[in-house]
Amino acid sequence: MLRFWRNPEFVRHVRAELRPARAITLLVVALVVCALIWLSCWSFEQSELERARSSAHQFNRAAWAARVQLLEQTGSQNIWLLFFQWIFALQAGVVTLWSLLACAQSVAGERDRKTWDFQRTTSLTPSEILVGKLLGEPVLTYFLLLCLLPLTAIAGLLGGLSIGHLCSAYLLVLGGALFLGVCGLLLSTLLEARSRGMGMLGGLTVYFLAAGSVGLADSAFPGAAAFSPLSGILRLYRTNESAFLRSPTLFGLSVPWLVLSLLLWVTFGTWIVLMLVRNLKREYDEIRPLSRWQAVGCAAFLNFVIYALLDPTRVAGWNSRALVGLMVGANGAILFVMGLATLSTPERLRVWWQERAAGGAAMFSEDGLPWPWLALSAVTAYALLVWGALAWGHALPAEPKSLEMAAGQLLVLLVFITRDILFLQWCKLTRMRRPILKGLLYLCLYYATTGVLAALFGRESDRAALHVLYLFTPVGAANPEGQGFLYPASLYIGIALEVGLIAAIIAAIGARMTRTLRAVAAGD
Repeated sequence: MLRFWRNPEFVRHVRAELRPARAITLLVVALVVCALIWLSCWSFEQSELERARSSAHQFNRAAWAARVQLLEQTGSQNIWLLFFQWIFALQAGVVTLWSLLACAQSVAGERDRKTWDFQRTTSLTPSEILVGKLLGEPVLTYFLLLCLLPLTAIAGLLGGLSIGHLCSAYLLVLGGALFLGVCGLLLSTLLEARSRGMGMLGGLTVYFLAAGSVGLADSAFPGAAAFSPLSGILRLYRTNESAFLRSPTLFGLSVPWLVLSLLLWVTFGTWIVLMLVRNLKREYDEIRPLSRWQAVGCAAFLNFVIYALLDPTRVAGWNSRALVGLMVGANGAILFVMGLATLSTPERLRVWWQERAAGGAAMFSEDGLPWPWLALSAVTAYALLVWGALAWGHALPAEPKSLEMAAGQLLVLLVFITRDILFLQWCKLTRMRRPILKGLLYLCLYYATTGVLAALFGRESDRAALHVLYLFTPVGAANPEGQGFLYPASLYIGIALEVGLIAAIIAAIGARMTRTLRAVAAGD
């Protein structure tokens, strides 16, 4: 894997992308653009100098004369620094975006050309396919970055930057490009559609979310801004120090942007690589991003990262109740995504059901129903919530019964998420095309219908609308008036209804499994 230049998939992309005519043309165009940018920087600096001279001659003030002298002394350095900032920003944007979009269309493009099955059946391991595509798909932009490296380094040194700053900047760009590349490969692998347009749309969404995370630098989670390479690169632009550019924290300790960015990219990238290695050579219907134990571990990891990046001292008004509300909402999203990632295929579920009927299968099985694993993930999340509340107890004002309230909220979310995940599992057993997508659309329709009904009842009174939401949605978990397990009776009725519905869905899955097994036995 380390000798990627011998990787057959990488070599194939190099031969296809780096043809001499294409590579030389791209390099010439890039050099012409750099020359135009340098001329623009020189023109801008000269305009600033002429404006300062004109002002000094017109107003005859010592301040303007000092500014003219300063511009004359530092004019050359300012030109090169401005030139470096422009060409490095363009390189960073092109490399990261190109890497993401190229990888996001990789597997989808192979499916569109109907060559993906040929690659999956070769002797290449999933790791070799991953490395070949990750480095081979955007190889043209890496070639351009390498060719412009001497010019960029010289411009940075002449502009007053140190070698350490330049190395840090390129580490941020390369690390961000590789991380976004593996995100694009995962997106391309999970997309069922053959069209490249879906991969491009998803890639752009991921890119803007990653780049936009820089806005979290002044929030209660300043470390989350390290997902964006911009957070570390902004310091190279000699921007005045502000709260926005303060160093992020990890468990309350200040760390450099470069260190935290690389740490986040490596840890999250490892999980994504694990998903890719597990599924690259599988049929699309057999794809399951994580095993059940891995999903529980991933949910715990995400909770741990949230607590690590939290810095409640940067936001006024935070207390333990606010932390509990945030973590319960975050775990609702985590549990739903983990449930989607661990849905069983019909074939594996059928085998497990047959073994269970014979008394040889456990509830906590890799191929069984997902609800026991959702419950285990919720228990793990609550244990980490208790740990996080105790760890940040010195910085957060205590709120009575906040942990008891968290247990009630997690229970409500767990019941409704279990119902939705089991419904999607039932959809996978039907003959629908794209059952997960259609199942999600059905859930959206259900919640939209509930919202309309709540709006209709809300014309009579707000309390009636809330009762409708409590009966059919997990909105009751966010009830600010709830204390511990003290909630309105309609919420408990809704939980009882959902538990009954969960039992009905499990019975429907069992009936379908039994009918299928009887049909198979009759055919034999």
